[in-house]
Amino acid sequence: MGSIGLSLVSILLVHRGVSTGQGTLVLGTLKATIIVGTLASGALTDRFSSRTLTLAGLLMSAAGLGFLPFQKTILAILAFGILAQFADSLLGVVQRILLMDQVDVGHQKEALGWMRMVSNFAQIFSFSIAAAASRLGVAPLMIFDAVTSASAFGLGRKILPHRPPEGVRDRGLTSGKDGQYASKLSFFGCAIALMGWSFCYELFLEGGSGRLEVLHPGEGLRRFSTMMILNTVICTAFAVHATRFFRRSWNAISGGMIMTGLGVLVGCWGMANQLWVFTGMFLITLGELALGAVAQYTLMRMTPGHEKAGLFYSAGLTVMQCGRIAGAALAFPLLIHAESLRPFTYVIVGLLVLQAAALWALRGDIERLA
Repeated sequence: MGSIGLSLVSILLVHRGVSTGQGTLVLGTLKATIIVGTLASGALTDRFSSRTLTLAGLLMSAAGLGFLPFQKTILAILAFGILAQFADSLLGVVQRILLMDQVDVGHQKEALGWMRMVSNFAQIFSFSIAAAASRLGVAPLMIFDAVTSASAFGLGRKILPHRPPEGVRDRGLTSGKDGQYASKLSFFGCAIALMGWSFCYELFLEGGSGRLEVLHPGEGLRRFSTMMILNTVICTAFAVHATRFFRRSWNAISGGMIMTGLGVLVGCWGMANQLWVFTGMFLITLGELALGAVAQYTLMRMTPGHEKAGLFYSAGLTVMQCGRIAGAALAFPLLIHAESLRPFTYVIVGLLVLQAAALWALRGDIERLA
């Protein structure tokens, strides 16, 4: 749902011959919609069932992406783009809550691993189609996304259960493994620690690819794309196994953040040598496996027990998104156009120290609840 179409909006704008200001307005608004959609989805889950919201998200995605490639004016492109982007952000939250509503607490971590594996596989599959059918243009690929979303809506109406089983009702989003709840301070502390990881990961994605292209003109994009394909394949293959292997959430999160930070440092300092870049990427992949196996599960278990639990959870996800935004914003000054990597190193090391301090303070709550 939306994997191809939303990534092609910039190309659609180029084909429409929009100005720099108009293009900036559309793309900036769509990025802002991610934040708005994530926050709104949490508030909506407190009022409506996750099944209803999942079906609504799929229907909005089908409509937004189905009509988007045929629009000629900026306002029309913006309207349908916002609809599709809002649907994508909505589903990012409600699909996890829907799953947690149906699965007993003892199997929720592995269930999220299966969801992550399927999502990664779908991403590989959809972008493979995009690469193979790129000559057909933007419209067929967006329509493909719209058709798959509409098909998922039709299938979902038949197979998605209307209410959770008796054994798991009221234990979907909140309540730790001992039935207790985390405080708001602990929840947002966990979200901020995860935001640091998102910052490091996004900084490497945006800045690493650009720096490779600067150091190896004409080869940087190919090298980085190859690494990201390997990263996605490994994370897809071991997503479920990782949830079974990493049983202690605090250890997995701490280890994942350390490996990611070290991988970013090794990869970016050694970009003149392909071996060092792959070593850094390997460490980042290990960190992503460890942290990805438990991060969403832990954030859900740390969500305060409250009638507005959905809003709190979506707020935590928004905090994590802020890490991605900051990482992308600092990619040019810290990596791509940086004359020295010392400021970049200071930022990463300082962030790791702050994350370690936050996680140490949260260790008791995380081990008790997740």
